[in-house]
Amino acid sequence: MPFPKSAARLENLQRAWQWIRSNPDRTYKSHFRELYSAYATADGALLKHLKDRLDRSIFEPSDACKLFLPKPSGILRPYTLLGIEDQIVYQAMANIVAERLHPRVRSKYNRQVFGHQYAGATSLWFYRRWTDGYKAFNKAAETVFANGYTWTASFDLTAFYDSIDHNVLRHMLKEIGLGHDFCMELTRLLNKWTATTTQIYHDHGIPQGPLSSGLISEAVLKHFDDNFRTRFDVKYFRYVDDIRLFAKSEEHLRHALVSLDRLSKDVGLFPQSGKIDIHQVTDIRDELKSVSSPVETVLSGPEPDQAGIRRRLAELAPREGGYRVSNSTRFKFLLAKADPSLRVLDRLWRVFEHAPHYYPQVSAYLQKFRSVPDKHADRLLGHIQTQDLYPAIRASLVTAADGRLSTSRTGRLRSSLKKLWAPRTSTPELTSALWSALHRLSHLTERQADYALLYSRTRWLRTRLHFGMPWFEIAKSRRDRLLNISMRSNEADVALTAAWLAALLDCDVRKPVRDIHPLAKIVLRENGKLRRADTKVCGIRQALHEMTGMDLAVNWRKFFGKNYRHAESKIVACKGYFKTNPTAWVSMLDVFNDLLVDDLFRRDGKIGNRNLGNFGGVIGNKALMAKFPKTYAYVLAVHTKRGEGELAHPIVKATKAPTGRIPFKWLKTGSKLMSAALAEIKAEGY
Repeated sequence: MPFPKSAARLENLQRAWQWIRSNPDRTYKSHFRELYSAYATADGALLKHLKDRLDRSIFEPSDACKLFLPKPSGILRPYTLLGIEDQIVYQAMANIVAERLHPRVRSKYNRQVFGHQYAGATSLWFYRRWTDGYKAFNKAAETVFANGYTWTASFDLTAFYDSIDHNVLRHMLKEIGLGHDFCMELTRLLNKWTATTTQIYHDHGIPQGPLSSGLISEAVLKHFDDNFRTRFDVKYFRYVDDIRLFAKSEEHLRHALVSLDRLSKDVGLFPQSGKIDIHQVTDIRDELKSVSSPVETVLSGPEPDQAGIRRRLAELAPREGGYRVSNSTRFKFLLAKADPSLRVLDRLWRVFEHAPHYYPQVSAYLQKFRSVPDKHADRLLGHIQTQDLYPAIRASLVTAADGRLSTSRTGRLRSSLKKLWAPRTSTPELTSALWSALHRLSHLTERQADYALLYSRTRWLRTRLHFGMPWFEIAKSRRDRLLNISMRSNEADVALTAAWLAALLDCDVRKPVRDIHPLAKIVLRENGKLRRADTKVCGIRQALHEMTGMDLAVNWRKFFGKNYRHAESKIVACKGYFKTNPTAWVSMLDVFNDLLVDDLFRRDGKIGNRNLGNFGGVIGNKALMAKFPKTYAYVLAVHTKRGEGELAHPIVKATKAPTGRIPFKWLKTGSKLMSAALAEIKAEGY
């Protein structure tokens, strides 16, 4: 399917890249900061290269890397790390959605809708400041409360991002004027990006983490904003997927909640019934736990009052209450301002014991200590050794321990971490944390390090390991060998990272250069490591590789000559049918094969002549059968099978039987015949 031209415009890709870099979400950016720097060294040329592939419909999304983070309930929240080009493409499509959606929703901004507010095409940021929207949300709630709307209820949607049905999303996008092709292409990409490592692809969900997803979700949530109706006087406010209702009586709220429940069923979403708490408000500020309420007095001076901060933390997580935090937002906010204190750390451990979702705060606070006292180091080591339920927690604690323990505790840490080292089976975030710690402890062999660097399961992890490798501490010959291998990786992020490091470390770029990934060549050229480089991506080679699993280095540009773009467009379209429609796949493959044998006849010169479009010159050609027997068998089988398909004729000419749909099982047969034919053509020196 062709990529939407509106999204592929160079200025739109440049704007997408700008907004990715200005994303205020530090957590998401922290996973890619070095990769963004590497891409930025050649971003002009790289974006033009991306545009060319989008225009030719040969851009292919990468599988996403999924992190699973524990929630307060104990279940996991998926966090999606997309490749850098996937992020740009996703953002470019979100830009188009934003421009279509904005005129239809801006009148509701800060009146009914308070989150994910599009800032406009000329803004440095994609969204308006979230704090402004949150303050407006709180102010609106305070105003209606003051006017007598003292009954409230919250309407939350269960696993909202994960549950958005792609059919529903396409319907909503079409409602705001986006075309069928745009909607189909976006959900095709989302299908790839929402799958876990099992590569079981879904027809629902949008990835949590990327900047773009908030805006895409607004296209579905707009259904609630536009269609909420009740005959009673009820105030409706929405902050992302949290809908807050205010009314003057409980009965009015119940009618409104039924209306929202019906709307959620329209779009295949489900309310969190456990969170629908209808009650009468007595203190609106306590109800909202507002970030816009008066600032903490302990922070009002020129310097934070550390003794006051410790008192407030004790009030928020009191011993009498079992160290349960009464206001999570306030607790986290004050803890971030607190200096290292053993009293605070002891309280924090007690909070963590029954609320492990505070692990980011525990890790960040531990990292404020230059040296963690042995008493607390023992607790830290104990949690690292026993925490096998949530790898994200273990990874965070490993990072906190790295370089902060006494000599005796460091020895215990060293032996504990080596037992955990299992890059083939560990989660990406744990392997990344162990990589840094074990290198600092000099406790990885060269063989172990090389294997993890080159063969770890996910693209994102291999990229992280490259940036975390102590390159200056290893021999130049090994450094050059590893980076040259990685520059030839099929994963764009890994190859690009290796090229940037190769330029930074002044590595020797080994020949043949043609084997280096095209994006890596661009980075090397922009950094002065290559004078010239062919960075073109062959859509034919890429499509054939996906359908056969064979990556044969045939120079298809030379083979097809002036017919290259024509042949590429046919095989790229054919690839799109490979997993979805065998009947269309065989018909389109027959068209490509017509071009293939035509150029084979023309280039060989000894197997006869033929007219393009006339298979009469092919079927029964003894010279072709003798010189290219496997190619002949492949072309004949596809052409014959096409005649049995309902897209070719009403009846099969040979048997007069009605044509029908070609079964999926024939894909395996066709792919096997294609592989043999391609190997034969390659063997002839093409």
